[in-house]
Amino acid sequence: MIRDMPDILLIKLAMKLLPKKTLSRQARKPSGPIGRYIMTRMFNSGNADLNAFVQELLDIKTNDRVLEIGFGPGKLIAQMAEQIGSGRVEGIDFSAAMLEQASKANRSHIETGKVKLYQGECLVLPFADNSFDKLCAINILYFWKQPERYFREMWRVLKPQGKIVIGFRDAQQMSRLNFNEEIFTTYSQQGVVTLLKDAGFANAYSTDKDGKPFISYCVIATKLETADK
Repeated sequence: MIRDMPDILLIKLAMKLLPKKTLSRQARKPSGPIGRYIMTRMFNSGNADLNAFVQELLDIKTNDRVLEIGFGPGKLIAQMAEQIGSGRVEGIDFSAAMLEQASKANRSHIETGKVKLYQGECLVLPFADNSFDKLCAINILYFWKQPERYFREMWRVLKPQGKIVIGFRDAQQMSRLNFNEEIFTTYSQQGVVTLLKDAGFANAYSTDKDGKPFISYCVIATKLETADK
């Protein structure tokens, strides 16, 4: 029945029937059947426009090495892999359910070496300094208790002159959704800009684009040779 249900109806049903804390925990770290089936479809449908905006802003080149933090079902990973020639797209997510789904969605790219996925905590990234040309994260900063530490780690693995794009829903948009405030911390657009600046990124600014179900917001910044503090 769930497999045959249109995405919009599934999302509305899940938002209505799942307890607020359960839905929030699943959004943070999908697991079990809810994570594999319901959250995967919610993410793929609800994030489609935001994913496309992030991909547009990254401006991926054929030889770029790109990292997505918190790749979820792996839809954006697959889309970015289509732009890669001699480069590679990598991703890290701490949800086993999302690693499973993303691995299925990217099987052919993984086999050719264009995609590499990891399961792990993003606070300590398993990559050397100055490894990536581009880096992105979508709808995950709400879950970080110390966001400055996560962004500082992203700064570390990004190459000098590399670009970071953070896609998110702002505090006003998030207030309309059925999420638990103990699990979600929301931010204004300027708040995300400030987080990136405080982590050492330069030229940080917010931009937006019309989309569904909300306007899509992104903050873009670059890494200089040394921390911009």
